[in-house]
Amino acid sequence: MTGANRGIGLAITKVLLGRGDTVFAGVRKVEAESLKELKGRYGDRLRVMRLDVSSESSIREFVEGLTDEAVDVLFNNAGVQYKDDMNNLDYEKVLYTIRVNTLGPLFLTRYLLDNLKKSESPVVVNTDSVLGSITTYYSYSISKAALNMVTRTLANDLRRYRIIVVSIHPGWVRTDMEGPAASVLPEDSASGIVKVVDPLDIENTGKFYDYTVEKFLGKAFRFFIILFCLIVLTGYSFCSIISTGNYIII
Repeated sequence: MTGANRGIGLAITKVLLGRGDTVFAGVRKVEAESLKELKGRYGDRLRVMRLDVSSESSIREFVEGLTDEAVDVLFNNAGVQYKDDMNNLDYEKVLYTIRVNTLGPLFLTRYLLDNLKKSESPVVVNTDSVLGSITTYYSYSISKAALNMVTRTLANDLRRYRIIVVSIHPGWVRTDMEGPAASVLPEDSASGIVKVVDPLDIENTGKFYDYTVEKFLGKAFRFFIILFCLIVLTGYSFCSIISTGNYIII
């Protein structure tokens, strides 16, 4: 689990620990107070490990620390969002957002492949957004649209290993990123996400889910990816669209 020290990641960590799972929590700051309390309560079932998903070397070090542990579910949850527009667009911030939101999930999945193969029913969950994929801020929207394709490509590639790969929209969650006006509590989103993940099988791979119910499937999901590509290629603009085992949450 990265992004495990706050928001959705922390809420999912609590759900998993509460039902008896083991969680490997990848965070940039291992001394996070929110995880110290959980560590005191759950002991060895929570392992807090340093991980910066924007850095390939940090990802490698994290994976090396897991040694031969089987990974049942990899939650790629960590993310950043800059409220950028044409007036304040920053080249380095766009690149950083892509490294965290898109390349982090891709490369962590790559380096954890052997660990995932050790599980009897491995799943990779990418935290996505129906809001970010088509509209809102430049860097966030671009990174989440690319993450959609990461999910689809990984699903196609890893199907031969029977590794399930899905994207999940967590809702508009009341976190530091989204602010107090958001309508969904982190614990409600977390409970919904876990309920979506538990019954998944290989026939569900490559699909896009909402935290409450399956949202976009098969052709519908591909339609939105193709639609976004057409928007980029043609220059058309659109109005805003509103829209039990070992676990790692990213």
